[in-house]
Amino acid sequence: MEFRGAVAEVFIPLNASGDIDEGRVGAMLDFLLRRGVEGFYVGGFGAEAFAFTTEERLGFLRMVVGYVRDRVPVSFLVSEMSIKRAVEVIREVGKIGIDVLTIPQPYPQQFGERGILDYVCALSREFGGDVMLYNEPAVGNPLNSSMVIKILDKCPNIEYLKDSSHDMIGLHTILSAHPELRVMAGSDGLIYDIMLAGGVGIVSLVINPFPELIVRIVNELRSGNYVEARRLQEFIVRVRSVLKAGGLSGGYRYAMSLVGIDIGKTRPPYEDPDEKTKDFIRNSLISLGLIKQ
Repeated sequence: MEFRGAVAEVFIPLNASGDIDEGRVGAMLDFLLRRGVEGFYVGGFGAEAFAFTTEERLGFLRMVVGYVRDRVPVSFLVSEMSIKRAVEVIREVGKIGIDVLTIPQPYPQQFGERGILDYVCALSREFGGDVMLYNEPAVGNPLNSSMVIKILDKCPNIEYLKDSSHDMIGLHTILSAHPELRVMAGSDGLIYDIMLAGGVGIVSLVINPFPELIVRIVNELRSGNYVEARRLQEFIVRVRSVLKAGGLSGGYRYAMSLVGIDIGKTRPPYEDPDEKTKDFIRNSLISLGLIKQ
């Protein structure tokens, strides 16, 4: 299945002890599917990948794939920097069954061109199916447009780019060299800009508590309703700022509880918002009309 449209970078539900709560997975996925979400992205950096072991992330992937049952496509981010371990993970992911494998740039050190190419090409070749390259400067070693083009020229199977670089000039340069590339926005703040540049969708965090909002902007852009899409993008930027007041991920988890989908609190080193920040998030979402008093 093709990866496009409004895709959710899903969080892993946790119980009060901080363990994965399989009993909450179905309700979370149903909440998103019923509201038009078109795919799931598992193991993402924004969804607290660094707080979980590889085995936990693979276990959650099995839950998602088993529950979705080919209704929408699923992607998994392989984040191991050891080639040997990454290959083991890719083989396991292949057994589980996903539609797209996501490969980030090697991090956190500033690796050289040959090392980056060897890493990405080895993993994309091992998977054999559709691959999404992920350019995420926040983990270190950001890829400039020239490096992305070299990866696309040399590594097999890369059909997608998840772009979190915020570099629109660089993105236009990449698309000029590879117009066939399917680009997914990696930031809720640039859905409008990247889809107008030729992108095919968004891998979203805001979509977790507010799926209708992200589904709507994607559909408005598909329909050519650019004035309304621009208005929605400005509104989404405001919502994103409110949620980010709660930390890297805690604000998103808290907002989900406010809309009736409790997926538990964060694991350290991620932080939950304190009571003052919770009040700010709740009151702000009320004022934006996203939740009731």
